[in-house]
Amino acid sequence: MLLILILAGCKPSGRWYNETRDLYYGIPIRVSYYPENSGLSRQVWTYLESIGGVFNDYKEGSEIATINRLNATGDVTLSPMLSEAFGKARQAWQLSEGVFDITCAPIRNLWKTAAKTGDVPSAEAVSAVRERCGLNLTEQDGNQLTLLKDGVQFDFGGIIKGMIADHVIAMLKEAGTQSALIQIGGETAAFGLSPKGRTFRIGVQHPTDRNGIWCVIQDTGNGLSTSTSGNYETPIVIDGQEFYHIMDPRTGYPAKTQIVSVSIAFPETGKNWLTDTLSTTGVLLGPEKTFEIVQSLGGEAMFLIRENGTIREVKSPGWGGFE
Repeated sequence: MLLILILAGCKPSGRWYNETRDLYYGIPIRVSYYPENSGLSRQVWTYLESIGGVFNDYKEGSEIATINRLNATGDVTLSPMLSEAFGKARQAWQLSEGVFDITCAPIRNLWKTAAKTGDVPSAEAVSAVRERCGLNLTEQDGNQLTLLKDGVQFDFGGIIKGMIADHVIAMLKEAGTQSALIQIGGETAAFGLSPKGRTFRIGVQHPTDRNGIWCVIQDTGNGLSTSTSGNYETPIVIDGQEFYHIMDPRTGYPAKTQIVSVSIAFPETGKNWLTDTLSTTGVLLGPEKTFEIVQSLGGEAMFLIRENGTIREVKSPGWGGFE
């Protein structure tokens, strides 16, 4: 989880609402908007507090945990919230040619168990879990999900934070909010003017300095959806070896890469579900393919890559428009 720092700017009149709570895996969620509306705030937090009951696959009785325990083929009826998430996840899977895959839960669980036991999984164990992965092992028709193979399990960790941000921004806009900033881990969405009276400016954390900022990007005037995914916060450690926390569904192993972070930005709100998925897959796809995908959708990207003991940045051609 990355620290996104808000940099300042001139102050509009009126009262801002600003609150941070730890929800869903303990991830801090910040909701800040103008003008304050107590009823709207309750509505937003009620929505946010409902997320774990749907998507937290470690929570007993959650919708996705219940599906993950089925271990059987057949049809499942999805709630509207989960149905939307499956639909967007399938879009991301298609965009990334299968690299973004919510069915990677068996791979994730294998490596988490390895971290506890201290033993790197065998090639046979990796091969066995890979057989249960692939969104092609499911079909969806509206709110009906069909599981085509036993043992398929889902992990929405690479998309749900972005979807949450998009939903909260939509709720705030529908209620007539003039300005807002939403932060969920490495996800940030913003529109309007900050409390200092300028468009929001977002600092992206330096990968080797926890209190430092690598660069600053800003809302260019129509809102901002941005995300950063990095390999310096939550590595998997097995017998003293560090492994990337992002799993590669093509191999069943953690990503092997010198990429230390990927940042994605769109000059509008409502695209955090894309920034979330693309910052994750960018680690696996690398700059060239990621730039191709992101720019085709109207966004830009920046990679930080470790080389010879230093870090260099690689930016898509339009990234400078955010700086």
